[in-house]
Amino acid sequence: MKSTTFVTILFGTLLSVLSQPSLADDGKTKLSDSDPTIKSWGKDYPEHVEMYMMMKDTSKPTEYGGNTPYSKLIRFPQLTELWAGYAFSVDFNEERGHYYSQIDQYETKRNDKEFLNSHGFAKFNGQPGACMNCHSGWVPELVREMGWENFNRTPYWDTVAKLEEDHGEGIHGSEMGSTCADCHAPDDMSLRVTRPAYINAMVGRGYEADKKHGLKSSQEDMRNHVCQQCHVEYYFKGKNKELTFPWSNWPKDKPLKVEMIEEYYDNARANGTFKQDWSHKTTKAPMLKMQHPETEMTSSGRHTRDGVTCVDCHMPEKTVNGKQLTNHNLESPLNELTACLSCHDDQSEKQIRAMVRDVQRYTVKELNDAENAILALIEDIKGVREDLAKKAEFKIIEDEQEREAEISKAIQPALEMHRRASMRWDFVGAENSSGIHSPREAWRVLGDALKLAKEGQLLLKESAEHYGIEVKITTEATMPAAPEMINPGNIVGSMPPEVTKRADY
Repeated sequence: MKSTTFVTILFGTLLSVLSQPSLADDGKTKLSDSDPTIKSWGKDYPEHVEMYMMMKDTSKPTEYGGNTPYSKLIRFPQLTELWAGYAFSVDFNEERGHYYSQIDQYETKRNDKEFLNSHGFAKFNGQPGACMNCHSGWVPELVREMGWENFNRTPYWDTVAKLEEDHGEGIHGSEMGSTCADCHAPDDMSLRVTRPAYINAMVGRGYEADKKHGLKSSQEDMRNHVCQQCHVEYYFKGKNKELTFPWSNWPKDKPLKVEMIEEYYDNARANGTFKQDWSHKTTKAPMLKMQHPETEMTSSGRHTRDGVTCVDCHMPEKTVNGKQLTNHNLESPLNELTACLSCHDDQSEKQIRAMVRDVQRYTVKELNDAENAILALIEDIKGVREDLAKKAEFKIIEDEQEREAEISKAIQPALEMHRRASMRWDFVGAENSSGIHSPREAWRVLGDALKLAKEGQLLLKESAEHYGIEVKITTEATMPAAPEMINPGNIVGSMPPEVTKRADY
């Protein structure tokens, strides 16, 4: 009996010791990629963890961003028609900070099969695990365990279940968002990139891979790379849903133009590897959805030309307990202008805020003008499709899908302009700076979006005339009504904060 008790105690003690993080030679906690939790990595960096945890706060909205979640569809109801037929048309919210990156993805209705099935998306069968690539700090470990292809194609909620089983729930388990290990090497905390899709894309552009840091790069350039590995446009390639960046036409060390992305997608459509993100519900055009292309937009901006990095602006140094540290409370520089004033020392805070406000408000005005033009094109296409369906050559086609396909062929040039105008508008709209990352490029792209939409109307008129249909071109589009809140009191689908109302005019 005593022997059994001794063995039990010994085993329990050994298990307890093994479960504790070991110490390195310098006395610091020995870190491992297999345990990327904030509680483990943050043991020797309490000030950094304290700053990171400040991102739990959601009380700092700005006019066009910030960390307060609310329904963008209620604020901008035109989005419901611009994205008609896509899940974004039923739920799209202002995101919270990096602390919530996985939680926000849990809570969006775009990831809710039952909700989407009951709101016009009967064929939606769930998102792939590829969606998790930049939302969970567990991703590098998941990729090591599951393999890159298997990780991407595994259903999202199956991967969540695996995380819950292996690591539990909560912020150190399945709900863990961005974490230290995403950007830092465990042995010396040097900066690194950990996301395979970014490394693959950069190698494709001529950069060299590195076993430890992901890319061979100076630590100064890493102050961009660590952010750029996620703040990008992407798509899911092939049956394995492999996360892929459309960058093969983007020359190394050059600014990106949206036309390079368009050329990539044109080639992918031509060779059959990727045709579209969705078919527009009203026009049936083959559409492309842009996703937070901050990396692409910033590449053409003044700050990039001057060697300013993402970290310089969004994580400026601050003094904490007498130490000079990089601020790990990632947020809009508008909340604290320390970074801006370190360079713009000839301007006051009031002047800087006014400059940013003017750029952003003008960008949103240009966005609204492009939206009106695209919505007008959608209205006109809708009318022509209805008129064509009454024509004998289309009316005799009994199968609805075949009939719609033939009508699409008849007005194909206009549908192509819808695709091209929309991707440009969305390139600026989905980019989270409201133009401030590269004002002139944002305005150029939006100007082209408006022109392409209007060109689409002229091409539609020309196509319709072949069938004896007269088109009266719409100039002022009909704006959709704002949707109701999805769950009153819940962050999903909630009302915009007061500061946003002051900005909208």
